[in-house]
Amino acid sequence: MSFLTIPSQEGLFTTIKTSKSDEEAESRSPMDAEDNNDDDDEDDDTDVRLIPRCSPVPRKRGASIYDETAEYMRIHLALSAGKRVSFADTTGGDLVDMREFVAFDTDEEEGSARWEEEEAKYRKPEREPTYTVHPEFNAAAGGALQQAVRSNKVEVEQVSPVENEPLAFRVLIRVLNVSFHKSVYIRTTMDNWATYFDHPAEYVQGSNDGDTDQFSLKLSFAPPYLTHGSRIEFVVRYETSDGDYWANNSSMNYVITLLLSYEEDPALANADVKQIRSILKPPKAYSMNDHFDSEDELEKEEEEAATSKSQLVRPTVTCPVIVQPEIDVEVRAH
Repeated sequence: MSFLTIPSQEGLFTTIKTSKSDEEAESRSPMDAEDNNDDDDEDDDTDVRLIPRCSPVPRKRGASIYDETAEYMRIHLALSAGKRVSFADTTGGDLVDMREFVAFDTDEEEGSARWEEEEAKYRKPEREPTYTVHPEFNAAAGGALQQAVRSNKVEVEQVSPVENEPLAFRVLIRVLNVSFHKSVYIRTTMDNWATYFDHPAEYVQGSNDGDTDQFSLKLSFAPPYLTHGSRIEFVVRYETSDGDYWANNSSMNYVITLLLSYEEDPALANADVKQIRSILKPPKAYSMNDHFDSEDELEKEEEEAATSKSQLVRPTVTCPVIVQPEIDVEVRAH
């Protein structure tokens, strides 16, 4: 077909038959019905239209934004109109309703007691720690003490634990008798000098030997500084009418450390712990460098391995056999 050929009309249009509406049928008069009897028989009450096949199929148009908004507002108003808040006092009721519950006996107490009893069987007993105060310095004694007192006017003579008080210790201080009116204070800290306290020491009666006097003070560890390794640092201040004198362990301060230890459980300590021994001896390490001096030693080792079943069989040392390849050389005579 060339481009000048007009296509046939078949297939370009489709036929649609539509029935006439009931209103048109009723609006007809009886006369028109008789006159058009023949036409109605031929048409069979149908209307034939031709529409192109390429025409789009008509679809029902959706609701507009205005219609959707109106529908949303109608539903929203209907729902909000049903919510109403009212209080009990508006209808004569009480705003507060109080109820009392009476406790009654249950088996929970017996159950908890049984549970604690069973738990105590498997709970490890709490071990009480043993506290020990340990001075981190060596106090001077004898001639060294007398020399230190004369040069520094004050010196720590002794640090000793207090009986029946494992957290406490007593500090004995020797001072030079510079004046009759004198006072001794010990400045302590337990937080590396973030805070400190001055404790007055007491004069020891009958301690005067003509040149020196003694003062004493009891110090103790206190919570929360009760852990292993807690420390008390202190220095001594000696106040006299001539001035103040300090003793600080050659600028290193006097340090007392708290040590904690736990006693072993007597049940475990008295228990006989049996050591399980193996019937086999540990294997020995051998190398290819090991060699035997004679055949007698080899036979002796074999006899020992046969008689003792519990011992490991000592492997024999064997050297690999090197196979030399055979080469046939043929010589041709010229």
